Amino acid sequence: MTDVTKRVDAFLAEYGMDPARVDLDQCARAFQADMERGLRGDPEARMPMLPAYLAPEGDIPQDQPAIVIDAGGTNFRIGLVSLGARGPEIQDLRVFPMPGSQGPITWEEFVDQVSEAVLPLTGRSRRVGLCFSYAAEILPNGDGRVLRFSKQVQVEGSEGKELGRDLSAALAEKGAPGVTFSVLNDTVAALLGGVAALRDEVFDGFIGLIYGTGVNTCYAERWEKLSRVTTPWEKGSMLINMESARFDGAPLSEFDRRLDARSVDPGLCLYEKMVSGRYQGEVIYHALRQGAEDGLFSPELAAFLRGLEDLTSVQADAFSARPYGDGLLAAACRTEADREAVYTIIDRAVERSARLVCANLGGILLQTGAGARIHRPACIVAEGSTFYKGHLFRGKLERLCAEYFTGVLGRSYAFRQVADANLIGTAAAALLHA
Repeated sequence: MTDVTKRVDAFLAEYGMDPARVDLDQCARAFQADMERGLRGDPEARMPMLPAYLAPEGDIPQDQPAIVIDAGGTNFRIGLVSLGARGPEIQDLRVFPMPGSQGPITWEEFVDQVSEAVLPLTGRSRRVGLCFSYAAEILPNGDGRVLRFSKQVQVEGSEGKELGRDLSAALAEKGAPGVTFSVLNDTVAALLGGVAALRDEVFDGFIGLIYGTGVNTCYAERWEKLSRVTTPWEKGSMLINMESARFDGAPLSEFDRRLDARSVDPGLCLYEKMVSGRYQGEVIYHALRQGAEDGLFSPELAAFLRGLEDLTSVQADAFSARPYGDGLLAAACRTEADREAVYTIIDRAVERSARLVCANLGGILLQTGAGARIHRPACIVAEGSTFYKGHLFRGKLERLCAEYFTGVLGRSYAFRQVADANLIGTAAAALLHA
């Protein structure tokens, strides 16, 4: 380790940004403890542990089309999906900016924009699966009650609104009555997409992981653990949307506190703000700005950073991929010491994110007991641009999972990527609720 790296590590430790502050086992057990509280309906729980009213098994009608909507953190996708013996078929897929991502809109405007996008497809199907990447309480009838938007998407007057009910009413007014909605979270959709696509493999349970603009996890919980669910349920387990973005059992740095204070929802979704693609660049930005004030860089780079108004996760990742390239940060670094210092800050921020995601997954393994037999691994279906496109994250996560899951917990696991998992899982939900 060079003197530059030692100096950066000491700087990060001073402000609470040292990745080693995240003790994997301690944090995983904190996740499990909060999971248990959420399952009991304890008001002290930060993660609500929302029932999805879907099981990871069931007979899906074949070759029947469903309209699918993927309302993500950045994009809004809509198309038609059929699931048949030859595999899924996706037609007429269109992509728009997520309503409310480019400025505040009202709930009425949101409903109007979404219903207008659905309307042209209602002649081919009246079943809609809505993958909703935000906090929502899923109702026994398959509808979803909005709890809150996040990831800087702003829809005023949305809290408590029922997505399917209001969208169905809007479509009826537009000349398309009888459209039914099945609402599910994107992590639930990813998990169901994995179950549908990986039927030729045998796993000891599934975990859905979203790591992109936002972060979240889901899994199948045993029925006897769902004491707060009073609706009759014939299956042995039910999918649970953890809303792990709201976990607050990880140690915050000074830079996390600065980011949170500037966000649209201070005090909420602290875990997501520490790790996700939407916020990672800003955490790094605050670290770089403080480093400029503390004499960590050359006068030239310090002056550049003082004038920098923001930094995106994409820009930070571009530097980690090509520190000698022509990106924003690479162009600003004129000395080897500057380049090493900036790289180390980004590397340590990503390392911390990987530790926190590993702890989240570890909490699920502790809760379920999955992966105890070496020949039947727990399957982690991962979705998200930051997971697959980030230069540093995936390698770090896989190393940490091997160290902790296999080396400490003695669990067997496997990551799987399923093409269009969200779309496939959303169609499956719509057809299962039919």
